[in-house]
Order: sequence, then structure tokens, then C-alpha cells
Amino acid sequence: MTETTESVRSRSSLDGKTAVVTGASSGIGKAIAETFAADGADVVVCSRTLADVEGVADELAALPGDVEPVETDVTDRGDVDALAEATVEAFGGVDVLVNNAGGGAGLMPLDEVDGDLWDSVVDVNLTGVYNVTHAFADALRDGDASAVVNVASMAGEYGVEGMGPYSAAKGGVVSLTRTLARDWADDRVRVNAVSPGFVATEKLREAYGLERDLERATPDRTWGTPAEVADLVRFLASDAASFVDGQSVNVTGTPNTYETPDA
Repeated sequence: MTETTESVRSRSSLDGKTAVVTGASSGIGKAIAETFAADGADVVVCSRTLADVEGVADELAALPGDVEPVETDVTDRGDVDALAEATVEAFGGVDVLVNNAGGGAGLMPLDEVDGDLWDSVVDVNLTGVYNVTHAFADALRDGDASAVVNVASMAGEYGVEGMGPYSAAKGGVVSLTRTLARDWADDRVRVNAVSPGFVATEKLREAYGLERDLERATPDRTWGTPAEVADLVRFLASDAASFVDGQSVNVTGTPNTYETPDA
């Protein structure tokens, strides 16, 4: 039977859902929060710096969904447990979890990466995903067809010269995504990942320098935008993606071997 336009729109909508987005103070995380709230979802936006997500909440206040800022360090399990408890208490549960918090350490060969630097990069990019997902596990499994979307990276798919800790951590996120999808299949919790390539965020511009260098690194010589990543995350979070599970979807423009530009 052919679906009506209203039915299709209903399945793709996040209206009335509750979502948590980590690393939401800028870039991709902020764009995801804006896209969700514009679609009517209530969004808890998290960052290590409360003032940053308070600014995001103020900026998005006119959108249909409520935006609630919370100071959270994803590497601190006490912080994360408190976030989960506060979200469930305030909204009655959670429908969508987006693990976006992360960060790199610049470009350097592995022999120049000391143990502390390795630990810090893996802690925020991989262990942080575990911390947040573990804290929300009961709420997600108690929900009705909940969704988790992890923001990985093409660095985790291909490996990138000079980015050993980051590539390893993001590769771990992709593997964890596929494992969780199997673990929670019976609980009707879908778990997917997106793996962005070169996306025009301030952090990436600062990390790699001149825009012309980044454009040389992609075959179509363009940047992606945070909004383009957010649109895919929105789809994966919605009921329209009900048959998509355990996948890592690349957001890279023209396919590449993902070489870094000259530093």
C-alpha cells in the first residue's frame, strides 16, 4: 500500500521527541541541535563549558523545540550520570542520543605522541562515547524505538597520517557502534554512526590552516558543512531510518583515500 505524504512526513519528523547532543557548543554538534529543535524535538545540549551551550540555547530559543543547556564533561562519569538522571527527570526519558563530543591533537607521528596525549584523545573520543551511552542505556532501552547516532570520522575508516590517537579512537567508535547495534537489537534501539570528512568548522580550519590546502585534499575541492552532517544525523535519528542499524555512513563528498593536506 502506498504511504500518504502525511505518513512519510510523520515518520521522518522528530517532533515531540527528546534528544541529547554532546559537544553541542559549536560546529557539527550545534548544527545537529539546531536541526533537531527546528523539527520540534526537545534538545539537551552539552559541553564542558556551560556558558557556551547557554549561548546556543539562547540562539535557538525561537525554534519549536526546547533547548536545555547542561555542563557536562563526557570523560567524567559522575558528570555523565548526573546528565542522564537530570534528563530523565526533566523529560521523562530520552528518544535520541547523539555522541558528538570529541577532538584531535594536531598532526604528529606516533613516536612523538606521549602516553598522556594518547590517553586524553582516546578518553574524549572513544571512552566518552562509552560513558554517555552507558549512562543512558536504561532510558534508551525503556523507550519506544530509540536511536543512538555516534559521530565518528573518516579518520577512523581509513587512518590518517599523523593522527594516530584520533584515527584509532574514531575507528573504535565505528566498531562500538556495530557491536551496540547487535547488543540492543532485541530492545529496539538502533545504533548508527556518521563519518564526516573535511567539514567547515572553526576547529578544523584552525587545525589545518589555509582553506586552499584543505580544498586540495578533496577530489571535488569543496568543504562539507555542519548542516549537511546534521541532516544525515536527523534522518538516522528518525523513524524513517527504522531499517538502518549498525551502519557507519560516510559524509565526505567525492570519495577519497582521505589524505591530510600539507601541514
